[in-house]
Amino acid sequence: MLRITLALFATQCRSVFAAACVSCITCLFTPQAWSQQPEVQGNPLVPDTIADPSIVCFDGTYYLYATTDINGGLSQAGPPVVWKSKDFLNWSFEGILIPGVKWGKIRYWAPGKVIKKDTTYYLYVTVVNEHNNAKGYVATADKPEGPFQFVGGPPVFEDDPTAGQKALKPLCPDIDSEPFVDDDGSAYLFWRKRKASKLSPDLLTLQGPIVDIPTKQPGYSEGPFMFKRKGIYYYVYTISGRENYKNAYMMSKVSPLGPFEAPPANDIITYTDPDAKIIGPGHGNVFQFPGTGDFVFVYLEFGQGGTTRQVYADRMVFNEDGTIQPLHLTHRGIGPVGNNPQPVNLALTETATASSELKPWQRSLNVETDPNNHGPKLKVDLSRTFAAKNAIDGSNGTCWRADDKDEKPSWQIDLGEIKTINRVEMAFVEPTLGHTWTLEKSTDGQSWEVCADQNDTTMRSPDVVTNIGSVRYLKVTIHSGKAGLWEFKVF
Repeated sequence: MLRITLALFATQCRSVFAAACVSCITCLFTPQAWSQQPEVQGNPLVPDTIADPSIVCFDGTYYLYATTDINGGLSQAGPPVVWKSKDFLNWSFEGILIPGVKWGKIRYWAPGKVIKKDTTYYLYVTVVNEHNNAKGYVATADKPEGPFQFVGGPPVFEDDPTAGQKALKPLCPDIDSEPFVDDDGSAYLFWRKRKASKLSPDLLTLQGPIVDIPTKQPGYSEGPFMFKRKGIYYYVYTISGRENYKNAYMMSKVSPLGPFEAPPANDIITYTDPDAKIIGPGHGNVFQFPGTGDFVFVYLEFGQGGTTRQVYADRMVFNEDGTIQPLHLTHRGIGPVGNNPQPVNLALTETATASSELKPWQRSLNVETDPNNHGPKLKVDLSRTFAAKNAIDGSNGTCWRADDKDEKPSWQIDLGEIKTINRVEMAFVEPTLGHTWTLEKSTDGQSWEVCADQNDTTMRSPDVVTNIGSVRYLKVTIHSGKAGLWEFKVF
């Protein structure tokens, strides 16, 4: 299954631009990636509501950049972070990616795939200011995890005459700016409404005319990106939106700016799968595992609607002529990748309780089951529970949430018998807004001992406590932050 083309890999690494390096050869697919244990669910990819993803690999680490959703609509968003992983299954972040901005009313959207040129990393991102004006900017850093700083001056996104400040000049006039670097080092930028242009050699300005990319599918389009495989350029773009979000593509054998032609058969590669209840697979990106011919499509999924989206990743399959087969959307996903040993999560088969649980949620959607919008729509019933047991089910797609009126929310697990525990990992809901909490342990459920206190609001996921010792019961009390857990893992 695994095909390693070392000659191609070496050629890619000779470029001054890098989306990965030689040490990433340790991150390759193994059969383990396709024969996971039944309880392993790789999708959603991370325990948070995020969207518009892109993934790169540097020095043996995978980096996931995305919009952070806050369940309140597009008028707000969480601060920018970068999720990191060694195995494409277990992801974490700590701290803010771009400091110095009052994120919240100012929103960070749709980060493109990070480019490395020489020793500098370039991040292309949409910023929406407080008056809902959205443009594309570029930020740089000396590490892929940042901190990134906007190029061109202080991060001011609208003129402020009283302070004598001019707004930062945008690189892109619209949203969803996505870079692409060709084999010869020439760079391009793609953005919403099928627009594209060449980038200057320093990657900081548009160079040459703005091009309109022709597509087979009409209508509004956003979230475009370009990738190359075996001499073919693929322009991928979204159509429709929400529960009927889709991705389609065009092909060129000439250049990233065309001329393009539609594939002879299916040009729509992602669309709602009502049986799997994977809804509205939209704005995403393609990631190639370094040194292999293996490609992954990483994309947002509709979630519960609005800004409750989550990110999935699934394998891509190409036909002999280079056309792309429609993706098989799964909850299994990709990871774990490589030879990283997976410790046993002792929480998976145990019992959980909580001080309260948010009421279950239900809604019905009318989804398009034919990618070309032919035929009637199908009614799909969606439901979500927020039960305590959701935090120990091995899935990033379910969570425990306390009732909003719960003044002292807590969650507890019974391990069934006294066990020696080394580590606990807690993935809280809305982690980018931070939490304070107390973790306690007990052998009898009556007498409790504090294991750890988090008194300062800290942005991270998961929160980790080590050297727990002998314990049967564990209880976390949340003092501030959204009262909920995506996952509680015990090792």
